[in-house]
Amino acid sequence: MAPVGKRLPSLTEGELLAARLRRRRRVLRALPAAPKSESAPCAAALARLDSYKRLRTIGEGAFGAVSKARDSRTGEVVAIKCLREKGGGGEAAALLREAALLAACAANPAVVAFREVARGGSGPEDLHLVMEFVGRSLYDVISERRRLNLPFSESETRRAMAQLLAGVGTMHAHGIVHRDLKPGNVLVGERDGRLKICDLGLARSVAAPPPLDAELEGTPGYMAPEVLLCEKGCGKPVDVWALGCIMAELVAGQSLFPEDDLCKQLVNIIDLLGIPDDVSLMPLGITAAAPSKLRDKVPEEQLSAAGFDVLRGLLQYHPKDRLTAAAALQMPWFG
Repeated sequence: MAPVGKRLPSLTEGELLAARLRRRRRVLRALPAAPKSESAPCAAALARLDSYKRLRTIGEGAFGAVSKARDSRTGEVVAIKCLREKGGGGEAAALLREAALLAACAANPAVVAFREVARGGSGPEDLHLVMEFVGRSLYDVISERRRLNLPFSESETRRAMAQLLAGVGTMHAHGIVHRDLKPGNVLVGERDGRLKICDLGLARSVAAPPPLDAELEGTPGYMAPEVLLCEKGCGKPVDVWALGCIMAELVAGQSLFPEDDLCKQLVNIIDLLGIPDDVSLMPLGITAAAPSKLRDKVPEEQLSAAGFDVLRGLLQYHPKDRLTAAAALQMPWFG
């Protein structure tokens, strides 16, 4: 929750940041390749990447890499994200867009803090996103505890979900949908153990015009049914579904839907929740009398009835039936 009386920055302010950065990039393109004089103030508008000393790589994937680094000006340890070039361009614009969304979340304590955009030495498109350094990912913590056979207790799960629901609820209240929530995009504080949401690369403003065609974006295992069905206008409920998947994983110690095959994942969701054929419109032989199997996946010795009510509310098949993040926090389990 944001402090009372403190105004939260709107997404419009974040978009203005991106617009200013885009204007700077256009000016930078017109400058000599290696500007050296002080007559080019716009060249200094962005921080220089060489102001940071890279310490080590802490994350890497198809979209790019994140490094731990130290700001030589202040001594602060930060995380720096760079996007991998894909040949079609657009990486700098995508990074600026993520910077704008992070700036719009500045007052949300459950979202990693934005520091600045730094320019590398390869030209005006060589931009890097600088953020606070938090710690390792929740995915790493879950994996380690699975190896050690140390499952999360219900009270630990409740504390984690309270933080995530509050953070996502604040994002939603300010018109931002993350669209790729998963343990790998949640960081665990090295010092205080608090959770922070990161990687807003797929996030969107609800005020932005929807894409002309539905896009299948996200991570297998955490994608809501409506995303798998390529429905248009997928919004805030997709984040709630992903939080349900994270909650089940915390309790059970393993992914609820581990399949990489998206079609099989959709079938398994329908089967697990007992969605009848006349609702799913898929010939799976599931009748209206078929029970949900969710409780079998998360038995009562792992999660109480009050906790299961929250989980079941997060994992409703239809988006309109799903709890909102704010409503979930009002459930008795959090009382």
